[in-house]
Formats: sequence, C-alpha cells, structure tokens
Amino acid sequence: MATVLKAAQENLDRKSKIRALGYDFDWLVDRVLGLFGLTFKELLTGGKQRKMVRARSVLCYWGTRELGMSAVSISKKLNIASSTASESETRAGKSS
Repeated sequence: MATVLKAAQENLDRKSKIRALGYDFDWLVDRVLGLFGLTFKELLTGGKQRKMVRARSVLCYWGTRELGMSAVSISKKLNIASSTASESETRAGKSS
C-alpha cells in the first residue's frame, strides 16, 4: 500500500512541476504539431489519415498522462467525442 501511495505522490509531483514550468495544453498542441508537421486546422479536420490519427493519439496521451487533463476536457478542445479522445489516449499508450 505504501508503494502505491508513494508512486501516486510522485506522479502528482511530476504533473505539478510540469504545470509550474508553464507547460499547458496550448504548449502541448504546438509541440505535437511541430513533431508531426501538421497545422492546427489539419489536426482538427479529423479523418483517418495515419499521421493525423497518431498526432491526436499522442496529444491525448500526453495531455492525460503528463498534464493530468481528462479525456473529456481534451475532447472539448479538439471538438471530438470524449470516447474518441479516450480511445486515442489508450492507443498511444499501447504503442509506447
């Protein structure tokens, strides 16, 4: 039990540090767009093109895991269904 609590506290501390450094969702979007060579408009167009699906998946994964955002809040920002954001986060987690 103590190990689980310690891991949870470390995770919370890491997320707090990330936010304290000024890393937010907008920064994350810019970072992902740069990594994948996309525009924000392309990211929002949806579709099943591999590059865009992968970019959205990475964005959802990092947003939930590193920034502590919910899939619902990410889905609202990207104008996608919350189930899509959740599935994207899971997909990225399996491939990492």
